[in-house]
Order: sequence, then C-alpha cells, then structure tokens
Amino acid sequence: MRGVLASAVSIVVTAAFATILVAVAIWPGEAKLTAPLFCSAPTTEPMVVSDTFYDSEGRSINYTLYCVSERGVLTDEGFALPMLALLGAHVLILTALVVLGALIGLAGRRPDSADEQVERLRDS
Repeated sequence: MRGVLASAVSIVVTAAFATILVAVAIWPGEAKLTAPLFCSAPTTEPMVVSDTFYDSEGRSINYTLYCVSERGVLTDEGFALPMLALLGAHVLILTALVVLGALIGLAGRRPDSADEQVERLRDS
C-alpha cells in the first residue's frame, strides 16, 4: 500500500512539473487542446494570448485561453481551468506509462517452479 501511495504522489508531482514546464515555458498553446471542454457554440475557435507586463519587480507574462466565434465574439476562459485540465491529462498519461512499465516488468519475469518455492521456504 505504501508503494502505491508513493507512486501516486510521484506521478502527480511529476505531472505538475510537466504541466508547468510544457504549458507555461515551452508550448503555451497546449491549452488549445482543452478547447472542447471550455469552448461552446458559437465561440468554438480557441486562442491562447500572452500578455506581458513590466513593473518594479520585472517582467511577468500571463496566458489566457479565449474562445472566439466567426463574428469575433469572444469569451475569456482564463488559464487556471485549462491548466487543471492539462494537469489531469498529464496525470492520466503518466499513470498509463507507469502501469504499462509495471506490466512489462512483470511479464519479463519467469515464474518460480514449485521446487524453487519449497527450497526458499526451507531456507527462510
């Protein structure tokens, strides 16, 4: 049970770092992938806009997911909910990879014969 909990925490922490790294530093447009969850008719075209602000503490960048219609009507979906949706997707992907790796590892082991199991019990 302890190993499962440690694996689950590791997966969530790794997914959080991956989400922050990918969705903020490498490819902010990844938030467009969440458009089917947040953009409804008539505003179905996703756009991620970055706003850069300069103040006394330096430069800061905000990303926002907008849903735009053909006529230019837009809705502001923010970035927090798309970011949480991406975190959930990254958790699912990492969980699938960990489970797949565990299954491949188990499949690579050869089962012990009955004689080897009896000998182990005698030794212990």
